[in-house]
Amino acid sequence: MSAALLAAAAVVIAGGVINLSARDAPLALAGLAVTLLVAPLIADPLPEPAVVAARVVAAALAVYLAWIVIRDSGPVLRGSVLGWPIEALLGAAAFVIGIGTAGLGATPVGPAEAQGAGFALIALSVGPIVFARDVFRMASGAVLLLGGVLLVRVGLAGTPSALEQLVTGILFVGLGGAIAFLSANAIGAGQAGGTGFEDVTDARADRMTQARNRLGR
Repeated sequence: MSAALLAAAAVVIAGGVINLSARDAPLALAGLAVTLLVAPLIADPLPEPAVVAARVVAAALAVYLAWIVIRDSGPVLRGSVLGWPIEALLGAAAFVIGIGTAGLGATPVGPAEAQGAGFALIALSVGPIVFARDVFRMASGAVLLLGGVLLVRVGLAGTPSALEQLVTGILFVGLGGAIAFLSANAIGAGQAGGTGFEDVTDARADRMTQARNRLGR
């Protein structure tokens, strides 16, 4: 195993954990950006510099499209129900499983670190896809799921071709546009918390009011 690939895999998983557990919108998007930016580097041999640059531009554009909408919606996200320590342990356990099952019964062409990181992102994506009640977290889970599947493909079949990398970048940009579109529609419809935001101050005030009403009764 390569120390550089292990470090890149750790950064990718950490970005996924931050994206799902952060309650601050810029921090959550920063985590997603880190995952998308570093994931192409978990390969042996590394992609050509032009290919890496294309993936960097695609990742930045995908995150920026989502940021355009959510930056004006509020600074608070719902965050993870489990909390970041549990999310981190889940990602670490899935990474170890991915490393231990490298090749899935066949001889792997790519690095085991890629499959481990892919397993971790897939495991992290299950919670928001299945249990999330807001557009932002569900979409984030979908992005992580796609990133995880692509990393498993790298681990099994090796470094993707330049054309495949280009298609992957376009796909991530499309997902970023989908996040922006769905979030904008939810905001326009006036759905409370529809984009994953909530006003913490108002929520606390409501709880205090309800508590007073119960005591008054």
